[in-house]
Amino acid sequence: MRGDRVLATQSATRAEPAVNKPEKYDAIGGYIAEIYDRAETQRDDVALILSLIGDRDRRVLEPFCGHGRILIPLAEAGHTVMGMDCSAYLLRSLEDRLRRLPARVRSRVSFRQSDVIADEWPHGFDVVLLGANCMYELATPDEQELCIQAAAGALDHGGYLFLDSDHMEGGLDPSWWRPGVRHGVFPTGTCADGTEIRGTTKTIWFDEAQRLVRFRRTATVVTTDGRTHETEWIEQCHPPSTEEMSGWLQKHGFVIEELWGSRHREPYNHDSDRAVFWARRQ
Repeated sequence: MRGDRVLATQSATRAEPAVNKPEKYDAIGGYIAEIYDRAETQRDDVALILSLIGDRDRRVLEPFCGHGRILIPLAEAGHTVMGMDCSAYLLRSLEDRLRRLPARVRSRVSFRQSDVIADEWPHGFDVVLLGANCMYELATPDEQELCIQAAAGALDHGGYLFLDSDHMEGGLDPSWWRPGVRHGVFPTGTCADGTEIRGTTKTIWFDEAQRLVRFRRTATVVTTDGRTHETEWIEQCHPPSTEEMSGWLQKHGFVIEELWGSRHREPYNHDSDRAVFWARRQ
């Protein structure tokens, strides 16, 4: 296994810059919202965000908004929210969900299809949300830092950034680069109409020291009449450390007011499951 690590580190210097595309969310078309809802059932992050921003109407920006799992409850609570996402199918689902809500809620929501790295962010917000492991959607630490920098630019002075990520310190955890094909990963599930979605992933390259890993991903759609469609793509991930995220925040003008180890405000420590930041733009 040591040889694999050396080879991976050497190949990292030759690898082309990786930029993740929205295949993970668009590969299965309109089924993505149903599969996402089955995979992401937590609500503790929404409760924490609502407790942090309070009752007064806040102008909130949520990049990586998806189909509104976080965004819609904030609008229902009386906040003015804007979403950004690269997935056309998730945004269509958001639009469908909004149509079923009262006009007073719909009037508080706007959204647009955007690439958070390539496109300019809007400005003038009280709160920016980088929740639910959204940093994992970005391929490199440079992209992740750019996202923090863009969040600073989107906030008014004194505005707040909520940053919520899984916690991993040190080198890349071995579970990320174990050999073989893993089945049953997102997106996987059986939809209400009987369509089966099957997701797989295989590690094809990693750099343990730099905390970089690249996967070959597939999503297979099997309809009830037996038709099969498979999409394959390459995805890279850099699980950011708490030290990295803290450094980016401070570099781009944030004061970290709180750092928790869970969404229930448990104190952060080296063994925490999460790193949850509440930071104010100076």
